[in-house]
Amino acid sequence: MAQQLASGRHGLSRDEVATNQKQRLFKALGEVMGTKGYSNTTVDDLIKHAGVSRATFYQHFDSKLDCFMAGYAGMQGYVIAAIFEIPATGTPMERFASMLHRYLGFLALDPPRARLYLLEVYAAGPDAMRRRMELQQEFVDGVAKIFKARSKADRFACQALVASISMLVTTALVDADPEAVLALEKPVLKFAERALGSCAM
Repeated sequence: MAQQLASGRHGLSRDEVATNQKQRLFKALGEVMGTKGYSNTTVDDLIKHAGVSRATFYQHFDSKLDCFMAGYAGMQGYVIAAIFEIPATGTPMERFASMLHRYLGFLALDPPRARLYLLEVYAAGPDAMRRRMELQQEFVDGVAKIFKARSKADRFACQALVASISMLVTTALVDADPEAVLALEKPVLKFAERALGSCAM
């Protein structure tokens, strides 16, 4: 975790200082918004928790929404990169099972932070929702690649699969319950086998 820098000389470059400041603000997002929610969190809450000045905040972000979406995009990008680091061998279903296991495991490690980005995004407004849909499309593209979806029907099945995972995970995270998240693995795999049929072999 990023620590607040000591005042005076610390031997870090300007870029390293900026990176540290952003990391602290993203940490503040998770801890403050995770408790108070998006709507009830202010920029003042974030800068106080992160230990940065208001001027520093606005050097990095245009608004609370800008900060939230940068944090969301960073987390989503990290998750997508991690879950698609799956074995190149095996059947599509085996590779999807590996991906799903990683995804659910990642969310279960930190349910409050996952809840922040999967539920509070609805409170952040239409721009945030559009960005969420764009990022979810990356998930669809990855699943379609695993199953080698070529037809419109197969592509639609991948979209439906990802949409169902998103809805089920969001529901499980309402109470920030890691066990409820992990319990989705078996039923989602059964649904994927039915939805994708021969592509899953």
